Amino acid sequence: MPKLQDVAALAKVGVGTASRAMSGRGYVDPDTRKRILEAADALGYRPNKVAQALRENKTRVVGLLLPDISNEFYTDSAAVLQSVLFEAGFQLVVSASGNDPESEERGLRSLLDHRVDGIIHVPVDARRTLPTGVPIVQLNRHSVPLQTDAVVSDDEYGIEAITELALQAGHTDLALVIGGADHSTTADRMRGFRNAVDRAGIPEVPKGTAGHRFRILEGDFTSEWGRDAMHAIAGDLPGVVIAASSRIALGVLHACSDLGLSVPDDLSVAAHGNPEWYEVFPPGITSYAPPLAEMGQEAAVRILAKMESGAGDGAPTMTRMRGEVHQRHSIGGSIPAPSA
Repeated sequence: MPKLQDVAALAKVGVGTASRAMSGRGYVDPDTRKRILEAADALGYRPNKVAQALRENKTRVVGLLLPDISNEFYTDSAAVLQSVLFEAGFQLVVSASGNDPESEERGLRSLLDHRVDGIIHVPVDARRTLPTGVPIVQLNRHSVPLQTDAVVSDDEYGIEAITELALQAGHTDLALVIGGADHSTTADRMRGFRNAVDRAGIPEVPKGTAGHRFRILEGDFTSEWGRDAMHAIAGDLPGVVIAASSRIALGVLHACSDLGLSVPDDLSVAAHGNPEWYEVFPPGITSYAPPLAEMGQEAAVRILAKMESGAGDGAPTMTRMRGEVHQRHSIGGSIPAPSA
């Protein structure tokens, strides 16, 4: 097997320069780096990452533990995470818990067994005691109580803002379809909804009557739940549904198709998240878009800092990042037209 010394000799550089070029850590002139990498390819040289990890007691790997690997909600954050960590010389390994606490436990243990240097964690079980001895930063959701640094969206603001748009349009019969109470995101989004309806003086059922009331339908952050929730109230529909996630929104719209309902003529809809299909689904879904790329950037910066300084560096902090409201045409009524 070719050695690093062979690569350095072929590229006519010192072994130290060849090492920096191959590891991506430390400055090497771009032309020199290109020559070294071409020499490595010509010889078939590959760095021995196992030996390097043993020497440094570091794997240069960060784990990302998600509830659902297929959820487009995490795509932007994960892409930025990977880019920032790669530039710093780390690889990102992604694992999914399937929204199951036991799978989440296995995922955490697997990452620890593989000696990752840090973990970005989107928790399923908010009450879980996090492992010690490895830096952890939580993303989008956080432990209750807070156990480590967390980077989340200001979902209270976001749901309050889109609910306020529905109220401004004259809606006084509202329903929030949301996930389970065991997630921190549920509490934040529910609080935002309640802020808006309470300020407007809209009562919750059973005190409220049809036409002047709000309902909260609590289940899961899944399209199945969004669809089931709508079918459950099909005989007593509100004027507007606030879907607390893009997956729930998809289920709500599936149910509208099932029931022959037109948006916004028969039912107004607003939603959390901002997948691309919100723009192209007629008539365009009014939504709150979390700053996913910025959240990924901040989480990457924080995990790099924690890996540098140590897992137990200081008291945990919460960073809430505010996204944007996209006003489209899915809320009927007297709401002003979206700005250009």
